Amino acid sequence: MGYNMNDKVQQIPMKSFMQLCGKTFIIPSQQRGYKWTPDNIKELISDLWEFLQSNVKKKIYCLQPLAVVEYDNGYSVLDGQQRLTTLFLLYKFLSGNNAYTMSFERDENESGDLINRWDFLSNINVADNTEEADKQIDLFFIKRAYQTICDVFNNDNFHWWNQKSCESVNASPSFIKQKFKDLLEDNIEGRSVQVIWYKVDSSKAYETFRNLNSGKISLTNTELIKALFLNRNSGLPVGIREEAAHQFEEMEQMLSNDHFWNMISSEEPIYPQTRMDLLFNVVAGITGDDAEKDFRKSFRWFANNNTKEDLYRKWNQLRHTFLRLLDMYKNIYIYHYIGFLTYCRTGDKTNYIRDILQKNREISKSDFVNHLRGRIRRIVNPKDQMTIDSFAYDNVSRKELRQLFLLHNIETLLSRYESLKNNRDLQLAHEYEQFPFELLNKQRWDIEHITSQTDSNFQNEQDRTDWLKSIMTDYPSFFNYDGNLDDDNQKARILRHLTTYNNNHNEKVFRELYKAIVLYNDSQEKGSIKEEKKNQLGNLVLLDSHTNRSFHNSLFPRKRRIVVIAHGLSSPDDEESNVVQVYIPPCTIQCFTKAYSKTSSTKLNAWVQSDADAYVKDIKQKLCDTTATKKYFKE
Repeated sequence: MGYNMNDKVQQIPMKSFMQLCGKTFIIPSQQRGYKWTPDNIKELISDLWEFLQSNVKKKIYCLQPLAVVEYDNGYSVLDGQQRLTTLFLLYKFLSGNNAYTMSFERDENESGDLINRWDFLSNINVADNTEEADKQIDLFFIKRAYQTICDVFNNDNFHWWNQKSCESVNASPSFIKQKFKDLLEDNIEGRSVQVIWYKVDSSKAYETFRNLNSGKISLTNTELIKALFLNRNSGLPVGIREEAAHQFEEMEQMLSNDHFWNMISSEEPIYPQTRMDLLFNVVAGITGDDAEKDFRKSFRWFANNNTKEDLYRKWNQLRHTFLRLLDMYKNIYIYHYIGFLTYCRTGDKTNYIRDILQKNREISKSDFVNHLRGRIRRIVNPKDQMTIDSFAYDNVSRKELRQLFLLHNIETLLSRYESLKNNRDLQLAHEYEQFPFELLNKQRWDIEHITSQTDSNFQNEQDRTDWLKSIMTDYPSFFNYDGNLDDDNQKARILRHLTTYNNNHNEKVFRELYKAIVLYNDSQEKGSIKEEKKNQLGNLVLLDSHTNRSFHNSLFPRKRRIVVIAHGLSSPDDEESNVVQVYIPPCTIQCFTKAYSKTSSTKLNAWVQSDADAYVKDIKQKLCDTTATKKYFKE
């Protein structure tokens, strides 16, 4: 069964400038006036000149789409008025003729004064309308644009051509002027200035105009580039077009997969670009900055072809680039290592992806994996002097801690895969577990202390009240004391501070109460973590910000309960009704379920020094592998 191509794709032909000539273009009343600046004009002429000077034959220079609605009296212009007017002015200067007719539904300015734009346009090179143009802002921009064209071609500015050309020329202004005229009139073999001719059904005219002028671009690069490949006039054989249609859809669907996308990009494209634009820019060699300045640049790269074979070559280049990225995605090691590098990336992402693709083509898969590990090592341990023990809450940045814990989680998943991949008896639902890099930004992950510090960081009285309520519910024994409140012991100290706080709700008093409760809790557990070690690596985990906020500096048992609920291992009760299920990193859930602690005496309701030591031991085992290619840190 043949593939039924998208109607939109079939309806996007190209038209040369000469094919526009003789037509009537109606500028609707809701359109804004002509606003192109001299820089816009010069950039267009510069591009056309470089196009003329290029040694490559049989090419088109493709302008952005012209969106129109066909009526009996002409074509109503929904998008493209600025380009249409500029081409009119350029051809008027070159030939003295009107290429086409432009009819304006609104022929008055913003002040309500009547003006005749078509009269002004059609006679601009005959009559000197400077005085009239000075009074009317719409006419002023048109006159300035025409004057810019005159200046560019003027002999006094002839040096401009030499500066902007691909090669120095020694020709008169009249010669250059004739070359431009020949280009627009299709008199240079194999050279043509064309636009995407986008006809809109009259019933959809208002909706299309509204979308175009509210920033909702009707035609994306994806649609336009798809049209280049799949349009019946593309020159590609029918069988190849039908196959390409299926493959293009596959690429779009795969890039919509958040796992795949976040392996290569940590942010969404800037509208009106789509995720496919990243692939286009990588293939076309366009940087992110250039794409932001001109998001159609990749489309023009695909559209400008020497031969029909060039278009096919570009299709193969696009397809092979995607397949190579897909192959990386399907490899558990490459997926995780590139995902980590993408998360840590700085600088232009298209150059970053091209660099990775180039390296992947040059070396074997195993060497490529080792190459990626080396790049990771240069990020987490740039001077190759760091040890695991040097990472602490008050010793390195939060960014460095997040990177370390992310790497530990990744290597933990890879270790699980290693232990399971050869076990044919296991009927696994998935080939392997992928780390969801897309959640790194969506959930906004923090560094959380496992067992609480003695310093309180509550922001307001409500937080203090909520925390105290939960402590009194979870640990009623902390507040049971029948002795003298002036006694020098921890329980008496708790009750003294509680009584004072209940009387005045003073923040300073609360901090003393909080400290007394944490110290008492630590004293009840044998081998508890000393205060000076609570900022060390063994007492820190990676956690999403929502779950982190739910803790409210709670003691370990409540933190554990919240994490277990957020992970989906337990249902929320009335007290924890605000806890929502989120992704909990595997190493974090292993800490709170005491998976690192191997002794039979392990207590679930406390995080003590032996737990912290076992946790750090696992981090070292995963990240300080004795194999040189896997070693990120010194022992």
